[in-house]
Amino acid sequence: MKTEKKNKVWQTFFLVLVVVAVLIGLFYLPRMNLFGNDLRRVNILSDVQHRDKDGNIVAEVVADSLDGYVEKGVDSAAIRVKQLAYVDTVPKGMVAIEDFAADGLHREMDKFYAALGEAHNRPVRVAYFGDSYIEGDILTMDLRGLLQQKFGGKGVGFVEIACVSSDFRRSVTSRRSNWSRYHANERGRGFKASLQSMAGSYFIPSGTATYELRCQTNVYGNLLGEVDEATVFFTPGSGLNIDYSFNGGESQTLFSNGTASAPQTYDEMVEVMDSDSTVSYKTVTRTVETAQQGAGNVVAKSVSGNINRFNMKVTGGHGSRFYGVALDGHHGIAVDNFSLRGSGGQHLGGIPAETLRSFASVRPYDLIILHYGLNVANEKQKDYGGYTGQLGKVIDMMKQAYPHASILVVSMGDRDKRGPDGQMHTMGGVKEMVSYERKMASDHHVAFWNLYEAMGGDGSLAKMTEKKQANLDYTHINFAGGRHLAELMFDVLMNGKSNYDNRVR
Repeated sequence: MKTEKKNKVWQTFFLVLVVVAVLIGLFYLPRMNLFGNDLRRVNILSDVQHRDKDGNIVAEVVADSLDGYVEKGVDSAAIRVKQLAYVDTVPKGMVAIEDFAADGLHREMDKFYAALGEAHNRPVRVAYFGDSYIEGDILTMDLRGLLQQKFGGKGVGFVEIACVSSDFRRSVTSRRSNWSRYHANERGRGFKASLQSMAGSYFIPSGTATYELRCQTNVYGNLLGEVDEATVFFTPGSGLNIDYSFNGGESQTLFSNGTASAPQTYDEMVEVMDSDSTVSYKTVTRTVETAQQGAGNVVAKSVSGNINRFNMKVTGGHGSRFYGVALDGHHGIAVDNFSLRGSGGQHLGGIPAETLRSFASVRPYDLIILHYGLNVANEKQKDYGGYTGQLGKVIDMMKQAYPHASILVVSMGDRDKRGPDGQMHTMGGVKEMVSYERKMASDHHVAFWNLYEAMGGDGSLAKMTEKKQANLDYTHINFAGGRHLAELMFDVLMNGKSNYDNRVR
């Protein structure tokens, strides 16, 4: 007897319907995130959706878009600048510096451009403040090198006694022992904002403390291999003695203020960084500081010579604080890297006005660059008025302490994240941050450079990553990327200098 074959077409059809239903249902699931990365949304219609020539989906934006692209907007009036900027003539493709000077009698950047014309007979100094984007002298190393090649100068400028980037910094090497570090991003370890330096830190010697800086010739060897001058910045306590030597020569006295009086003491658990960069904790006896040893009493002591290695030994001096050593030429360009990992720049607002003035008296600047925003911008926040209000107060403080310096706000650069289309795009919040930073520059009448646009805008960091110029976190540049961005900055500064020269002839 024949067995009749069952028709299973309907079962196949039903299975297809189930699969389609599941895929459609997955499309409507909430946005999912894995290890900080947005997972691509399931969309079975993606192949029939209209795309532009670059492969991007072109879709009508609606208030309740299901694809997740629509986010809370920002009132355009909130980030509208109050005045037109002076903008130099630039070659095609260059993003110009916008100059929001307060009146028509001068431009903010002119003070720096004028100073460049004097670099042959005096130091022209740049203070570059930023976060981990410039850590380890990334970007600033090449900006310094390009400026020094054109206008003269030697050395790396200011170097902290100890910082987290010492081990991978290429422009100088350092060794130290018996120093306690106090940093603005380590506030739980006894840090006092009123005692910090321009770098957001200070260092206290314990017993006999030593410090060594070695010039190097691996990068910009003709500029960094030897310097004319080494300068130590510190606030002295009673009985402080500083001896120095350079190039392995005889030890000499740099500073001595006599015998210490009997101090009042207390014990404190502190972090100690030794010569091999090992961090440990131990109890250290501290002295009660007097008013004489308070903020604002910054001393700079210099030695001159053909220096390629500088050594310092510190003894005594209860209540003393040290900030760093600068390696410079007698004239030409000096660029100081003031990087602080994880910072948005607000810590600078904690520097007392008298301390800023004291630093300005011993190390004046011709250009101050503020480059922040990376650690503040985020996808959920669109209004950065509170943040730029804080940073705006820092600008005003810098203006008061350094009235002869130009101030340039450099926007945060691109930061990318994988979007629902599977491609890398600028992270939400970046463009808003850039807009608020531009408005801040306008409100406080300083100059502004849009680094985000200069890099190439949307997805530009991903392109740099493909060229091995940025890290795989799609957030930070590396040394190769620093070189690229330094060249962009150098070119726009030189274009501004050329425009200035044409105006004042």
